[in-house]
Amino acid sequence: MEEERFTLLRRFQYSSEALIYQGKLESYGIEVFMRDINQIDTNPLYSNAFGGIKLFVKTEDFDKANEILNDVNLYPVDDEDEPNE
Repeated sequence: MEEERFTLLRRFQYSSEALIYQGKLESYGIEVFMRDINQIDTNPLYSNAFGGIKLFVKTEDFDKANEILNDVNLYPVDDEDEPNE
């Protein structure tokens, strides 16, 4: 049996951010694994000490997952890429 490999995709300071991106990736059928989410949820001030919540995907899904997350806009824009007010 071949051993699965995982690659770090992103780090997040808060679990709410990580969970949103997890849902986005899972909606495309990409399995997501997170580390340190429980420790940081226990005390959010630990986030910097732990290096944030780490979101991993299978190495074979890394390129597709990275492309999906790069397409997510941090700020809402209209059809002409102008900021929505």
